[in-house]
Amino acid sequence: MKGAAVARRAVRRAVSTALPGGRIVRSAALPAAAHLLPSVLVLGQWWPRAAPPLRSLPGGLCRWRGPDTGRPEVALTFDDGPDPVGSLAVAGLLEEAGMAGSFFTVGELVEANPEIVRELKARGHEVGTHGYRHRHHLLQRGSDTAADLTRAVSALERIGPGFRPRYFRPPYGQVSAGSIAACQRAGLEMVLWSAWGREWAEQEPAAVAARIARRLEPGAIVLLHDSEATSPPGTAARAREALGEVLAKLDAAGLRSVTLSDLLRR
Repeated sequence: MKGAAVARRAVRRAVSTALPGGRIVRSAALPAAAHLLPSVLVLGQWWPRAAPPLRSLPGGLCRWRGPDTGRPEVALTFDDGPDPVGSLAVAGLLEEAGMAGSFFTVGELVEANPEIVRELKARGHEVGTHGYRHRHHLLQRGSDTAADLTRAVSALERIGPGFRPRYFRPPYGQVSAGSIAACQRAGLEMVLWSAWGREWAEQEPAAVAARIARRLEPGAIVLLHDSEATSPPGTAARAREALGEVLAKLDAAGLRSVTLSDLLRR
């Protein structure tokens, strides 16, 4: 626990270094440790048995799950769209179950499919951003990350009033000091997940659903994909099949999926 506290203080210092006087600087100008340190804590999400201190950043920088309010709610979230087939198919499954989802969209796909984004929002789902291009933040400079996020937000804002996102999920769930700085400058809240299907690595939808079911509890944030734009062929179809089982498990457990804004409301 003491080590985790030290790491959190180091992250704060890294972020303050990345934001001198409110100005984002190139991650290349930061010490390598400052650039990489946030990802060390974020990496805890890849190991299910990781202790909570290894799955957190300092308060306000990132969310993995909802607050412990006792409400029987989770948030089903979907990455890498909008997809001409997958996104609305996922939305239809959610609506048949009387539930809502949140979609983390890729900016260049938003520009190609604005009507899908408009439809998702009109049907009561939430739209967040997954960056403009699906690029690993640890492999690029902080200034490039900031420019990418600004462009992603603009792509959504151009659709119309009310489309500015509230939440941001970095590609691959990896966070650099530049990621945090860019997110803060954009006025967004960073959200990762507490349960995921890893459907790109599984062969059977039942295995995807079973992996998620182990962590279905009030406050859970679940990650699936509504597109395979950055995943192997078959990923999105497998996720949709698994979603049906996940929705049934939610219903059996007396849980419901709400938008991230509803789950994270104070």
